[in-house]
Amino acid sequence: MIKDNTQIFISAGDNSGDVHAASLMKELRSRSANISFRGFGLQKMLQEGLKESGAESVQQSAMWLYNLLDIANFKRKLSIVKDDFHSNPPDLVILVDYGGFNLFIAKQAHMAGIPVLYYILPQAWAHGRYRLKKIRKWVTKAAVIYPFEPKICAAYGVDADFVGHPLFDSLHSNPPRKEKIDTLEENYGDNLIAVFPGSRGQEVRANLPIILDACHMLKKQWPGLNFLAACPEHVKTEASNIINNHSFKIELSKLRPVELSKAAKVCITKSGTITLEIASQLTPMVILYRINGFLYFLISGMTHTPFAGIVNSLSGEMVCPEKVMWRADPHWLYRRVDELLSDDSLYQHCCEDLHKLIETIGETGASQKTADIAFEIMRNNG
Repeated sequence: MIKDNTQIFISAGDNSGDVHAASLMKELRSRSANISFRGFGLQKMLQEGLKESGAESVQQSAMWLYNLLDIANFKRKLSIVKDDFHSNPPDLVILVDYGGFNLFIAKQAHMAGIPVLYYILPQAWAHGRYRLKKIRKWVTKAAVIYPFEPKICAAYGVDADFVGHPLFDSLHSNPPRKEKIDTLEENYGDNLIAVFPGSRGQEVRANLPIILDACHMLKKQWPGLNFLAACPEHVKTEASNIINNHSFKIELSKLRPVELSKAAKVCITKSGTITLEIASQLTPMVILYRINGFLYFLISGMTHTPFAGIVNSLSGEMVCPEKVMWRADPHWLYRRVDELLSDDSLYQHCCEDLHKLIETIGETGASQKTADIAFEIMRNNG
């Protein structure tokens, strides 16, 4: 049992983290009505009863290097956290992804003697494993979502348990709508290319022009192809402006990525969790990520994996073509999609590899297992 009026501070900073944190909050409260939540979050967490610490939520990009100009705002929020932890310390701090900001919260909690559960660690296994040394000092327990992470964490002294990826919980409770997929297949047959340029403004600005150039080339080579793009609501205006100013036009869909990717022949996507959503539908994809030359130089010196796409990192091989670009290369993108469309054996091999991957990692129960860990920490902490 845990004490009455248990207080949990929880922090997430982007849309995917908001969804996963809200699911965890719901699971925790289903086990104890005495839990209250405060911290930083977005809409889904607010709907689950989050009381925000400060005037507004942390809505900047989770990519810390893109937010150097917003240090003043981050410092102000950390000051709020520091005062909060000392004046009214919570029983537990739960951090969800968002490493650039949440690691600083972890430090403040550690200094205040508050246990910390980190759910969905920053991808230190891929870039900057030095961060695991900080996590070891400041985090009581990590709930990690990829099966290879506990071994890497253990090498740095981080106590970590594998809980599975929360994406599969979401897909289990809210699967793709069959009627939407059927409508797409009726309208487009086997000639649909789905486009996912990113979930943040800087990603859409960097990736979408390259994708549109490649789609234009594909349309010339394959006149029967049709193209639909999907991105979150908060970047649709920006995506629409880019499309309207480009010589090649594609439609922005209101469908969920899993529905659009299920009906598509091939997907063109930026790297990230979206690649797992597409993989869950067993649809081959081509992965790109455009960054500037300076970031490319920095990342190349810190990377610990040869792959940018999560599906390739998890598989340990190049299941789907990928490229991190510091120079725009729409021809590369065009060629990789063209190969998948032209070579049936290559296409089928990609489908089979995606099926093997999802069979390995598609287990549900991440929120339940993370809630178990949270209650264990609180019980052990008295």
